[in-house]
Amino acid sequence: MSVIIASPDTLRTQVEAATGGKVTVLYDDKGFPSLMHVVPKFRYEDLGLDATFGTGVATAFIKGNTELPEIFIGQYQAQVYEGRAVSMPGRDPRTSINYDDARDACTAKGAGWHLMTMHEWAAVALWCHASGFIPRGNTDYGRAHDAHHELGRRQDGGTAGNGEGAARILTGSGPASWRHDNAMGGIADLVGNVWEWQHGFKLVDGQIHLIEDNSFDLPEADWTALSHYLSNEDGAPTLKNSDPVVEDSSISVDWNATAKAAGYSESELLQRLLVSPADVAMQGRLYVNTAGERIPYRGGYWNNAGGAGLAALLLYNSRSDTNSGRGFRPAFAL
Repeated sequence: MSVIIASPDTLRTQVEAATGGKVTVLYDDKGFPSLMHVVPKFRYEDLGLDATFGTGVATAFIKGNTELPEIFIGQYQAQVYEGRAVSMPGRDPRTSINYDDARDACTAKGAGWHLMTMHEWAAVALWCHASGFIPRGNTDYGRAHDAHHELGRRQDGGTAGNGEGAARILTGSGPASWRHDNAMGGIADLVGNVWEWQHGFKLVDGQIHLIEDNSFDLPEADWTALSHYLSNEDGAPTLKNSDPVVEDSSISVDWNATAKAAGYSESELLQRLLVSPADVAMQGRLYVNTAGERIPYRGGYWNNAGGAGLAALLLYNSRSDTNSGRGFRPAFAL
C-alpha cells in the first residue's frame, strides 16, 4: 500500500489546529507522517490519587539525568510501511509481528523514535484515572462489551458482536469514549482491539528485569534485575522478593487481586508501572507464565471483555511469538 506524503507544514498545521495542539504530526527518516499525541510532563503528587506512587516527576519524563518536557505517543496503533511504524487513522493495525521486529520498526524511524514503553503506558493510564475518565474500547468483537451501542469498523467487514473472524477495528474508528481523554483528539484503542507490545520490561524465570526510567535506548544487557519476582505460587500470580515457583503454565487473575507473598517488600517503581497494585482500582487482568523469558503486552484485545483495560498485562509470550491479536504503538521523545 502506497503512502502519500503531504507537505509537513500543511498537515501539521491542520492537525494541530483541529486538536488545539494536543496532537501533532512527526515525520520519520523516510518522510512518513505519524499523528502523535503530546503528553506534557507531570508529577505524581499532582495527580491527586490516593495511592502510594510517591512524589516527583513521573518516570515517563525522566531519561537518565534529563527531564523530558513532553513525550509523544502514537495516537493510533501502528501500521508498518517500508519497515517503518506509522500512526495513522483508519488503517488495519499491524499484527502477527514479534517483539524485536516491532521494536525495530519504531527505532528505524530515526533518533528519538521507540516502541512505547511500560513507563509511558503507565503515565497515560494514571493520567486517565486522575482525570476521572476511563476509556472503553473494542472488547467484544468490534463493540464495547459494557456498551454495545459503541462500535468500531471491523477490518474484516464483520458485524460488531459477531464472534467469527478477526474482529480488529480500523484504527480510531470507534467513538470518543474509546480515546484516553474522551475526545477525538485522544489516544485511540488503548483498551482492547489488539494487545500492544511494551518495551523496557521482561520476566526471566519469574524475575523482573526493567529500565528504571524512560531510557528507551538503554541496551537490554544493561537493564536492572530487581529483587522482585512473579511466581505461580498456589496457582495464582504472586509477587515475591525471593526465588519464585517457576512453572510453564499460564494463569491469570484480576489485576487488582494480584497476590503478594507474606512479608513482601513493596516496590514503588513497580506500583508506578502498574505491575504491583497500589491503592487505585484499575480494570484488566494479569496473565502470567513464569518459565523462561516473557515480554509484556498491555491493554487487551477484541474478545477480552472485562479482562481488557488500562491495567491489563499479558506476560505469556516470548519475544519471538506472533499473533493476529497482538500489535504495537510507536512513541517519540528527545
